[in-house]
Amino acid sequence: RAESAQGGETRICLELPQDFKIFVRGDSTESLQSSGFEYSVCFLPPLVLNFELPPDYPSTSPPIFTLSGKWLSQAQLSALCKHLDNVWEENRGCVVLFAWMQFLKEETLNYLNISSPYELKMCPQGKGQSRTPVGPLEAGKDCGGATGS
Repeated sequence: RAESAQGGETRICLELPQDFKIFVRGDSTESLQSSGFEYSVCFLPPLVLNFELPPDYPSTSPPIFTLSGKWLSQAQLSALCKHLDNVWEENRGCVVLFAWMQFLKEETLNYLNISSPYELKMCPQGKGQSRTPVGPLEAGKDCGGATGS
């Protein structure tokens, strides 16, 4: 990060519905009926939003950000990044970090159609989506490459 740039990191704990369950599939893949375990949880690992504020934020440029979540797929993270880009487009020239954090905390599950029991897929560590806008955002543009956390 540049010496004069402002930025930071925030960890966002999602609001889970009461009696939210996760399902973890066992290692057995030879049977048609896969075994697994279901657990009731109160919390999931937080989403991590790293951001840098360009000198012309918020008047011209959006924050540069990386979003990661240990329990979300690349496609899910990409969908969330695209939504954050849309929030910026709808509020161009205004501060958006609070709106982003509020959306991630309160609406991620509904936005991604995640319901109980949610099947956790065992994924490699350190997944994240990075978004570094260059000029106007293009419709349908991917959020960027994965970055380690």
